[in-house]
Amino acid sequence: MRFWAAIVGLFFLAAADLLQASACAAGNNRVALVIGNSKYVYAPALPNPAGDARLMAEVLRMAGFNVIEGVDLDYAGMRDRLNKFTEASYDADTALIYYAGHGMQVNGKNYLIPADAELTAPAHLKTRTIQIDELLAALPPDPAVGIVILDACRDNPLARTLAASLPKSRSTTAPGLAPIDVSSADVGTGGVLIAFATDPGAVSYDGNGANSPYTMSLARHLAEPGVEIQSALTRVRGEVTAETDGRQRPWHNASLGREVFIGPQAPPPAAPAPQPSATETPAELPSTDARGWEIEQRVWDEASKRNTLAHYEAYLRQFPKGAFADLARLNVDQLKKQPITVGNAPTVVANTQSDASRSATAAEPPAAAANPETDVGTELTESAIGLDHQEKIDLQERLLAIGYDLDGADGDFGIKTRRAIGRWQEENQLAPTTFLTSKQYGRLKLDTDDAVKSYRAQRASEAEAKKQESATPQRTQKPQPVVRAKPRRERQREAANPRPAPRSKATGRKSGFRTCSGIDGTFEVPASQRCPLSGYAHY
Repeated sequence: MRFWAAIVGLFFLAAADLLQASACAAGNNRVALVIGNSKYVYAPALPNPAGDARLMAEVLRMAGFNVIEGVDLDYAGMRDRLNKFTEASYDADTALIYYAGHGMQVNGKNYLIPADAELTAPAHLKTRTIQIDELLAALPPDPAVGIVILDACRDNPLARTLAASLPKSRSTTAPGLAPIDVSSADVGTGGVLIAFATDPGAVSYDGNGANSPYTMSLARHLAEPGVEIQSALTRVRGEVTAETDGRQRPWHNASLGREVFIGPQAPPPAAPAPQPSATETPAELPSTDARGWEIEQRVWDEASKRNTLAHYEAYLRQFPKGAFADLARLNVDQLKKQPITVGNAPTVVANTQSDASRSATAAEPPAAAANPETDVGTELTESAIGLDHQEKIDLQERLLAIGYDLDGADGDFGIKTRRAIGRWQEENQLAPTTFLTSKQYGRLKLDTDDAVKSYRAQRASEAEAKKQESATPQRTQKPQPVVRAKPRRERQREAANPRPAPRSKATGRKSGFRTCSGIDGTFEVPASQRCPLSGYAHY
């Protein structure tokens, strides 16, 4: 009897394990659409959305999402990515859409703007933009969870252009995005959550780094182990509000039927550290499984690439005893001790509050932020500026105007251009990395405005002088005939038989006589006679 009871118990345990595995497999069906538009054709480039999209795509991949990604997409590209997401998320358990770039509201409806959109007529809203209602329609139905995150409330010149073309009788555009009502009538165990970078009708900020304050905070908290998504967004709101001194307040609207975790649902239990023997070198495993180690490696790679306090502290919060924890702490200490130049006097950065304590004390006034001009420029920070070919030529002309040696302004940042940027940074007490941050780029433009105007005026006057010089008609000289040498045989013949010198006109021949030539010279005969063949005259 006990034998059969044991068999039945084993059967139920196996069935429970199978059901749990099936549930885990179903929960791992996650799809995300991530789009960041920075380089707009008919509007100034935005410094952060492309970098924000790449950062969020990496965070979601580490959290187990299948990510469909796009940067600087035109209308056709956004349509294509949205269609792929709609098909991929049809049977998904969790579907998430993240968008960074220009957005606008007209008559209470929200629109996302592709990189090639030119909005000069009301009809262009239907033919050249993506309405947010289309994003909501692309989410899978209940019991799946749909999430839309919008960092698209930036100051938008395209909205002002469109507003000028709308009839005055209509309700026109307004700043930021309009609130979206998430109905809870049909919500079962799934639901929808919509998160905005700032309050309805307000404008969000790009910040001074490679990422916007909102997306940087999202990357820190969205996939935190054991943190439900609405709790994570609450932390993001407190952190961004404190960082922007209350000028930007993220918010979200949700109608969810269950708790949703982007990261692990609970922090993994800490495994007891193995006791090394006397002959063994103590080594701490980074994680208990290959998946955990892969996640830690990606987080560390991102932190070391960004090289900021926020990224290293985010790594330490998730992996306080990780393989790179000691190195992360050393980097944090080094970054906190970096000098900041205020005028000509170097000062030392005071120890800043951790992200957790800043979130807890969001109501308190934030500490003075570090001077963004002292941020170390990297290839990533410069690419985030989004310089096009003409802007690169403008930057090279500014360097030429203040005396740096360049071959010319051709829009190609070669060795001499990099060397000039490094020298400018060094002369301004900045780290001479030869790559600019967005703040350094703004300072360089401000410092060289007068010099570049003089430089361009001088170049224009020189070009005008050359143009006038080339346009002045010059007196054409008649070409002299080319005297060619006679052939050698003709010269030899003339030397053997020299021609008699022409007779002067003054001694013109007598009338009635003919001049003949002979062996002894010339002689005359009457005109009625012919010259003798022998050369002698016979009279």
